[in-house]
Order: sequence, then structure tokens, then C-alpha cells
Amino acid sequence: MSVEGSSKASIARVNGISPATVDRWTLRASREAARFGDRTLRDVSATELQADELRGFTESKKSRQFVFVALEVGARLWLSTVVGRRTKRSTRLLARDSRRRVSFGQERVLIATDPFRYYRHELSKAWGSTCLHVESSKAIQGGRVRRVRNTITNGPHWQLERVLARCEDSKQPNTSYIERLNLFIRRSLSYLHRRTNSMARRHRKLEEAVKLLQCYYNFVRPHSALPHSNRKNMKTPAMQAGLVTRRLTLRDIFMSFGPRAKLPWLVNPEARHEWKRDWECVPSNS
Repeated sequence: MSVEGSSKASIARVNGISPATVDRWTLRASREAARFGDRTLRDVSATELQADELRGFTESKKSRQFVFVALEVGARLWLSTVVGRRTKRSTRLLARDSRRRVSFGQERVLIATDPFRYYRHELSKAWGSTCLHVESSKAIQGGRVRRVRNTITNGPHWQLERVLARCEDSKQPNTSYIERLNLFIRRSLSYLHRRTNSMARRHRKLEEAVKLLQCYYNFVRPHSALPHSNRKNMKTPAMQAGLVTRRLTLRDIFMSFGPRAKLPWLVNPEARHEWKRDWECVPSNS
């Protein structure tokens, strides 16, 4: 219910339990989801990334917080997220985390962002020559996009056509997919609803809710827009990216850190090794 847009107060009313119990459950769930996502979202094969930031509030309308998001377009995979101020530090953390999760290849990765002033320097510093960064600025008039201007800030201009030829979803650099993800995030978190009275009281609460939603979006929720996805074979972004072999449930995620848990659906051998090492470190009498 939390990842479908219900507030903690409404969850407590529907289930007849205390709001403190709901808060305690969601806290434990978000911590396990963050651990699972950090260990599983690795060695992602990427051709096109899009990054953007979503505005929210904590404590009061004067305390602005932003959710920085990076999306792998081919699999619609929510790759990285950072919750904080709209500053250079938050942009740096997003750029470094997204670079750490993408596998290195011979071809450049196309990264499209808005003209926020810190993207240019931080992406160039974190990605170097492995990316082609394009700033996409829009001129809006009368509620419609009248003109789109794309500016290459990192990488040679002659490689743009070569990179776009490898992109299956975009014919031109754009930020439409990340904006669609921003809409999903705003609808799925009661903290980010417009004109809401259930805003997060602290920065940590908003970050925990975003981490839980990210794990739910990547591994549990099917995405009908993915290639070869139909009613009989509904794929998740993690399946499309080749990270897991089937659609997971929240129970699979929360039980994955249990003693001697079996993970036949996990593809990454490095993550399998880390889980095996954790099991060997658990005392036999525990």
C-alpha cells in the first residue's frame, strides 16, 4: 500500500493498526530493499541514460528536497537515486553511483539531462570519455513545447549519430522517459503528492520511501511497455536488464538475506558470491 500511494495514516486506518507500527514496518522494509538494490543493481549494460530531479518538501514548504534519478532507457531500469538538496554534491553522488553500476564497454553511453548547471561538470568528471552528454532544453509556450535545443557538452559531435544508431528507443536526445518516471514516483509516494498534507517530516523518511519504491519498481512491478512483454509474460525492468530471471515478490526480496536463502533467479555471479560469503559468516547456532 505504501508503494501504491497510500499514506501511513490511511494504511493504519484500513488495517486497524497503529501508525507507529506502519512506520516501523516500512522502515525495516526500506532498509532491506536498499541493501538488496545496492547488491543487485550492478554490471548493467547501458546504451542510453536519462537523469532528472524531482522536487519535494520535508518539515515545511520552505524546506525543499529533491529526488535525483537516473534511468537506463532500454530496460526502463531505475538505476540510481539520491535524495538531497539541489546542489553540486547531490549531482556528484548521482553521477558517481550511476557510473559505478554500469558495466564498461567500448562504446560511449548517451546521457541526456536538463540544463541544470552542475550536470555538465560532474558527469564529465565521473564518466570521462565513456559518455556522450547532451543537455536538452525546452522552450514552452502556452503549455506546449515549442522548441527543443540539444547541446553536446561532453564528447565529439560526430559520435552523436553513431550513438543514436545503437539506441532502440530514441531517435533524438530527449528526457521524455525520465519525466515519465518522475510522474510515476510522484503518484506512488504520498510524500510527493501535490498539495498533500502527509509530507515527510524528516529527510530520512523521504529517502527510505524512495529506496523502497525503487526496489519495487525494478523487481516487482511489471512494465507493459517493455519489448516482448504481454499479459502472459509480464516483464520487470530487472528482467529486461538481465539481472534476474523472473518477476520477484516483496517476500523474495525480504527473505533473500535470511540464513541459507536460495537465489536461483539471480544472474550476477559477483552478487551470488557476496550472498554466499554472508552465509558462511553466519554462526551455525544462529
